[in-house]
Amino acid sequence: MDRNRTVAGLDVHKDSIYLCIMGHDEVIIFEKKYGVLTPDLRQMCNDMVERGVTEAAMESTAVYWVPVWNELCESMELKLVNPYFIKQLPGRKSDVKDAQWIAECLLKNLIKGSFVPEPIVQDMRKLNRRIMDLNEDMTYNCNKLDAAMQRSGFRLSNYVTTIKSKSYQKVLHAIIDGTTDPDELVKMVHGRTVNKHGRDTIRAAVTGRLYHHASGCSETKEI
Repeated sequence: MDRNRTVAGLDVHKDSIYLCIMGHDEVIIFEKKYGVLTPDLRQMCNDMVERGVTEAAMESTAVYWVPVWNELCESMELKLVNPYFIKQLPGRKSDVKDAQWIAECLLKNLIKGSFVPEPIVQDMRKLNRRIMDLNEDMTYNCNKLDAAMQRSGFRLSNYVTTIKSKSYQKVLHAIIDGTTDPDELVKMVHGRTVNKHGRDTIRAAVTGRLYHHASGCSETKEI
């Protein structure tokens, strides 16, 4: 065991963080409870650096570890540990606090950290997840809109490949802009679709009764 090592164990919760700093001979150098707001995390980081901490470990508790990691990662080496493996390690006394036990395990090299990507990779993952969320929102809203159109007798989605197709979108935007003549709306549908299903069928599909709100109980406008 390196006699110059000073490590820290962090017990991270939703509303608090328990810090235990331990020296090479398992002597507790410093213990303190912190809040989880950014000023609290920065003060904790300063306290750790001032006491010579070069390594720290914490459990991967929900998402609460993320801001702690981000605040400390530039100042020391960090390990993110699965709570299951921490609890399964033998030799823990019943009266030892979680933060102290994590620090002791780190000091004895008993734990291996999980992979945590670099900040730029984390940012890319967040953007990818955001794009996926937005795509899901768009699909959900498009389906809701088509359901409202279907309730009004507008059945064009039955004859096009997707409600995101150019034909469907052109007709939809034309209706929004006030064009309600079925003969005019048919002209906006792709020729292949008209030829495949017949002009009369497509004309009937874009003929409906649109309501001013979803309930269908107020003034209507026939197209």
